[in-house]
Amino acid sequence: MRRTRLSATLATLALTATLAGTATATAAPPAADAPAAPSCVKGYVCVQPLNGFTIRVPEGSRQDFDPPLAIASVVNETSTGYCLTGTYNRGIAPGSVFEPRAAYSLRSLTPSPNGYCLATDD
Repeated sequence: MRRTRLSATLATLALTATLAGTATATAAPPAADAPAAPSCVKGYVCVQPLNGFTIRVPEGSRQDFDPPLAIASVVNETSTGYCLTGTYNRGIAPGSVFEPRAAYSLRSLTPSPNGYCLATDD
């Protein structure tokens, strides 16, 4: 009788451990759900549209988007600050990543060696 109880207890523990491991594994969100910034090459600003391929803009260059481009992120791998003109205007410092928390349409990307960007369109 003692062996039967021990066997039943061990079987219960094994089942509990298996279920606990399964519950933990299913509770974690898949890595694919997290938006990832595009990989970017040194000397470029990389724009990741919501749909499509990464656009690489060489350091010091300007890029206009007509029609405006819905973006997921912008990565600045240059030594120059850039101005983003779009839904709202903002700057992106060298070595920075911009991942908008709400819908953002980008109209232009302009180098800003002095680090200043217009807050509104003129």
